[in-house]
Amino acid sequence: MDFLNMRHVLPFLVPIMALMIPIVAIIMGIQAKMRREQLLHETLRQLADKGQPLPPELLNQLSGDGQASLDAQRRRTNGGLQAGAINVAAGLGLAVMFYLMNPGSWLWAIGCLPGFIGIALLIVWRVETRGQKDAQAKV
Repeated sequence: MDFLNMRHVLPFLVPIMALMIPIVAIIMGIQAKMRREQLLHETLRQLADKGQPLPPELLNQLSGDGQASLDAQRRRTNGGLQAGAINVAAGLGLAVMFYLMNPGSWLWAIGCLPGFIGIALLIVWRVETRGQKDAQAKV
C-alpha cells in the first residue's frame, strides 16, 4: 500500500491510541492482580500439602482482612475529602477564569458544575465519617 493512500486514516489513529492506553492499563492491572492471587493460592496449597501451618498474614491477604483493608478503608474515606476539595478548587478556578475572560458573560457559571460536584462529595464525605465515628462509639 502506498503511504499517500493511507493519509486519510492518520487523523483517526491519535484518538484511537489515546483510548487504547487506559484500556491496556486496566487490562494489565487486572492481570497483575489475578497473577498475585494465583501465586498466593499456590503458596497456600504448597504449605497445606507439606502439612505446615498456614501463616495468618497469608490468610488475611486472601480474605481481604487485616491492615491492608484498614489502609484501603482509610484511603477511601480520605479520598472523598480529596476529590471534593479538588472539584471545589477546579470549579472556583474555572469560574474566576471565565469571569475574567468575559466579565459580562454567563461563562463563569461553567465553574459551578465541578464546584457543586465537589460540594456534594464533601457532604457525602462528612456524612460517611460521622457515621463511622458513631459506629465506632457504639462498639
